[in-house]
Amino acid sequence: MNRTETPRVSIIIPVYNGANYMREAIDSALAQSYDNLEIIVVNDGSTDGGETDAVARSYGDRIRYLCKENGGVSSALNYGIRHMTGEYVSWLSHDDAYGPDKIRHQIDGLAAAGQDRAVALCAHCFINGQSERLSKTAAKRFDGGVYNWHTALGEELARGTFNGCAMLVPKAAFDECGLFHEDMRFSQDFLMWMLIFLNGYSLVYNPDEDVYSRIHGKQLTQTGRTLFQKDSMTIGNIVIPRLMDLEKETASRFLYAFAKRNAKYGNRAVVHACLKEGKKRHLLTVKHGLILRARLLYGGVRPGLRKIYYRLFVKAK
Repeated sequence: MNRTETPRVSIIIPVYNGANYMREAIDSALAQSYDNLEIIVVNDGSTDGGETDAVARSYGDRIRYLCKENGGVSSALNYGIRHMTGEYVSWLSHDDAYGPDKIRHQIDGLAAAGQDRAVALCAHCFINGQSERLSKTAAKRFDGGVYNWHTALGEELARGTFNGCAMLVPKAAFDECGLFHEDMRFSQDFLMWMLIFLNGYSLVYNPDEDVYSRIHGKQLTQTGRTLFQKDSMTIGNIVIPRLMDLEKETASRFLYAFAKRNAKYGNRAVVHACLKEGKKRHLLTVKHGLILRARLLYGGVRPGLRKIYYRLFVKAK
């Protein structure tokens, strides 16, 4: 381990109008089997008549409670990071929960791997609004072990962002790479992990399901398609120049992977920007371009196909 065998970990819980679930989140943080913790609850300008405030204050000095004007989850996380005293950051959404060994497993994994420039990731499962485990399963991203930044970034681009609450990130990584992008309201975690991996941080993966990710009807992820499209443009503007700085073969691989991901979701402007840079720098071939344009066609009809599928099959169960 970089500094001490039991480094201090700051669990940051951003919350906005979260009185319904946040007690379970805070209790799961307090119940960790790892002792060297601080728990920071950041009230992001809640407007629920003081209900969120009352829940947070009921914990007294067992937590650090910070309040700020509303600015979104990224600004709340950044506020917590700026005020933390730990060496590692662990994000916990107010409507999710940790298993009791989440932090200890990740600290032990980092120590066993001997990795200073690394982030830790665990598996997660899903729960419903009543905290009951769902049959829906989260795919295991890797076998347990250490993966270099190439592998971690490739996995993120191929199969989507890693669960932010399942991460444990050195504070030094934020000092080096910057904080969460506060203009983004949907994909800020996807961008943050990309930047961390592009800065050479490896990934230590633990397949234990140490995070309980709640699915309920009021989540931003249920209604966030417009925000997702907007965020994708922001990510493209930041990431494409970074990819151009890589060695040519590596740049070609990740530019194509990034373009394919955006084509899948119909992010036409981002794909065109990738094609423009790829052509200029001889990183993408004619074949790449044909495949990307075909995937864009699919990306355009994908939302409609998914609606039909869920209407016909999922709701019929």
